Amino acid sequence: MDKMINDNIPDNMQYSFLVKLRNEHPAWRLLASEQCSFVAAFLYQEFMVKNQRAVPEDRLLEDLNNFIYDLHDNAKAQGIIRPAKDYLASWTDGQHSWLRKFFVKKNEPCYDLTADAQRGIEWLAGLRKQSFIGTESRVRLVFNLIREIDEESNISAESRIARLKEEKEAIEKEIFRLENGGTPKVLDEVQIKDRYIHAAETARSILADFREVEENFRQLERSLMEQIVTWKKGKGELLEKFFQDRDYIQHSEQGRSFGAFWDYLMNQSSREELDEALGRILKIQGIEQVEKQYDMRHIRRQWSEAARQVMDTVSNLSRQIRQYVDEGYLEQERYIYELIKQVEDKAISIKDNIPRDAEFAQMNQSAPFFDFIMDRPLFVPPKKPIIESSAIEKGSHQGSVEALFKQVYVDRKVLEENIADVLGDKEKVSLSAILEKHPLTKGLTELLNYLVIASSDSRSFVDGERQLLDMENVNAVDIQVDMDKIIFYKKEG
Repeated sequence: MDKMINDNIPDNMQYSFLVKLRNEHPAWRLLASEQCSFVAAFLYQEFMVKNQRAVPEDRLLEDLNNFIYDLHDNAKAQGIIRPAKDYLASWTDGQHSWLRKFFVKKNEPCYDLTADAQRGIEWLAGLRKQSFIGTESRVRLVFNLIREIDEESNISAESRIARLKEEKEAIEKEIFRLENGGTPKVLDEVQIKDRYIHAAETARSILADFREVEENFRQLERSLMEQIVTWKKGKGELLEKFFQDRDYIQHSEQGRSFGAFWDYLMNQSSREELDEALGRILKIQGIEQVEKQYDMRHIRRQWSEAARQVMDTVSNLSRQIRQYVDEGYLEQERYIYELIKQVEDKAISIKDNIPRDAEFAQMNQSAPFFDFIMDRPLFVPPKKPIIESSAIEKGSHQGSVEALFKQVYVDRKVLEENIADVLGDKEKVSLSAILEKHPLTKGLTELLNYLVIASSDSRSFVDGERQLLDMENVNAVDIQVDMDKIIFYKKEG
């Protein structure tokens, strides 16, 4: 019997899972915190009441300082004695995860409430004993949903036609009754209040769902960036894995529901219908009593802002992929990317276990080197040399002039023409490809002149890859040269 009972208990309510949840879930950690009252009250006031999603750090610090100041003696009694900036840093770290810190334009840090923290705070808000508990609207909603599922899932055309005829008959009877002097059936004050509160609570829960959808996409974005840094295989495999994860989120129940909501929200007629209906409802006598607590005047704008943040996160994912794909074409910046990836590798390897030693990483330079014009020395006029004009006499030599006739002359203009000839319509070409078409005829001297051209041309690039070049020296002896790979790019214009 006990085994049958245990089999009916879902996994998320098993003892072992609850122990893990107690230690790891941000919402439970918030509720179990000694300063839960302080944290929940401020976050509720700052983010949920005002429905803010990207609060600049300066404004959030100012509001938190004012909130602590208003607590006065209660703050000291609860041990609220740390600076506001320390609290923000604590609430955003991995041990709490109640706030999410991110950067917007001009690298300005902003904060948003996490979906888990909002879920915990909403649970606290729901503990208040309500003076009015509406049940009719919920019961009616349950019946309507069950009837909708039953009717809309039935593929029988006969059943659908019969239902539509019943609705048509009921509508015609109601029209006939009203045309013959009948009065419209309207909701009483209690029914209006019940339905309005239910609609407002549902609308507010939708805002919380947006945070969770957004965090799912952000988690996918973080996972992609971490894999880009550490990925050693081909790009195709990584991109295939990413698109599978993205499709899984977009085609999940949550993702499809959000997509349908976004389409509905973007429909002009739907927006106008909602605004006009709300405008009429808020004019009903007696609704102002609940409207102060359940404000829905700006709900469509709040939905739009929350949904747009989700879409911005998806756009950022696409931008990250585009940068990753384009990175392979920026060979001249490969060294910079390698340095950045080394830093990212280090950061990812220690993100869950930050060393206590402050010197866990080193840099060759702690600051950039600046070469200011005013630091250069002033102009010094050259000294006039003293030239002695003495008669030049004919002399005699004892050495051989044979070395003068063995000098090798290389015309760099010819070499540049060789480079242009092989480039043709190509975007880039390697030195080895140039030498295949135009072999060296003057040995190392000619090769060195190619290197001089490469070093003086901004459109050339020295790859870190090593290569061996087979060639003959001026004495027709076969030799091999071990050197860096040289790439020439087509000049613009």
